[in-house]
Parts: sequence; C-alpha cells; structure tokens
Amino acid sequence: MKLTRYHPSIRRLQEDFAARLARKRMLEKRGPRPEKSKITDNSVPWMENPDSISDYLYIASQVNKRVEAWKQQQTFFSSL
Repeated sequence: MKLTRYHPSIRRLQEDFAARLARKRMLEKRGPRPEKSKITDNSVPWMENPDSISDYLYIASQVNKRVEAWKQQQTFFSSL
C-alpha cells in the first residue's frame, strides 16, 4: 500500500491567501481594538469566606434588604 500525501489544489491555496489578505485589510480598516475590561466579576461579595451559620444569616438578611429595596422602586411598566 503506497501512502500519498495530501496537496491542496492551487485554487484552494489562492482562496486561502485571498481570505487572509481580506481579513488583514478589514482588521487594519477597523483600527485598534479597545482594551479588554479588567473587571472579571461584577458581583460584590458580602463576606469573603463565611465561617459560621450567623455569617450566612447575615448575608441572607442583607440580600433580603436589597430585594425589598428593588421591589419598592416603581418602574415604567408597573405604573401602567
């Protein structure tokens, strides 16, 4: 059994080259990309490492206060 190697056709090589050039031109036209955000998580921890049940109860009470504050805010759709 003779092994043959895969050689892409000339047409395929031309299309790949043209696609690379088009992509390069498009990236140059778009300009520099904005810097990535350094914020990895938008949540604010209530406590880093809760150790006891009282810590968890404190966190739950704070969350419930926030939920109540959000419920009390009137939105445009709730006034309709």
